[in-house]
Amino acid sequence: MGVLPLAACGGGSSETPTPTEAPRTSVTEDGSGSPTIDKIRQNGRLLMGTTDSLPGVSVQEQGNGKYSGFDTQLSAAIAKEIGLKDPDPVRYRSASLDTRLNSLRSGDVDLVVGAIKTNQPQPQIAFVGPYLKVAQDLLVRSDSGITTAAQLADKPVCVVAETGAAQKLKAARVTQNVVEENLGSRCVESLQAGRVSAFSADDAVLRGYAGQAKGALKVLGVKLTDEGYYIGIPARDKELRRQLEAMLKKAFQDGSWARMYGEVYGTAEPAPTPPVLSPAPVTTTPSSTTATTTPPPR
Repeated sequence: MGVLPLAACGGGSSETPTPTEAPRTSVTEDGSGSPTIDKIRQNGRLLMGTTDSLPGVSVQEQGNGKYSGFDTQLSAAIAKEIGLKDPDPVRYRSASLDTRLNSLRSGDVDLVVGAIKTNQPQPQIAFVGPYLKVAQDLLVRSDSGITTAAQLADKPVCVVAETGAAQKLKAARVTQNVVEENLGSRCVESLQAGRVSAFSADDAVLRGYAGQAKGALKVLGVKLTDEGYYIGIPARDKELRRQLEAMLKKAFQDGSWARMYGEVYGTAEPAPTPPVLSPAPVTTTPSSTTATTTPPPR
């Protein structure tokens, strides 16, 4: 598996010490050393667990049922790099975060993406990344006159319930007047109708909603947090981790990551600085380790 040519698809940290790996196993005669990659090649498609409701990240389009967004393009690029020849090599299974992770554990999907904001290992699951830096930000109406977070003091701001966004918004002292909805699309509807003054969520998602609004909405760019999105992989597949990290590092360096970002979010503003991959967390009891994952806004 070579270096990821992402363009075809549309704070510093120390290098991770090379782990001691178990003997490589393969399900094919010309195996890659990664059971997951061999399984994908044998099946002729990549089965990706994701979400279907995050514009700019991974959203299923109405009408044709196709997926679009940064995670979707990343999935297609991984499938191409693995060597799949099908022009449409990725099959998506959309579900909640917990269901996606359980599907990865059971082998029903090969990998998972979709605004996963943790790199802490879980039973049978490890995480690679971040492949995209994100920050909780604010979406406002372009004609609102709001240019800073300070202007939202005591004004109603919408968040998606049970994502942790409300707590982060209050901790940043933007406002204590928080309105919760079950879906991000409902927050956007409330914002457009003037029932709230802003919608707070990951900036990658807010840019997607702003793009759909065609200039009627804008992201303030205040960056209330510093987070990242990760790829979920089978924990025991050390070779898969190595190859994915090599692919991402090359994409960050050769400009293909920036080109993909521009293809998704437009080129009106320069692409942000690519992230720095985090070292794999070390755990002495991976079978009993649990991590808190924050569900993304829907």
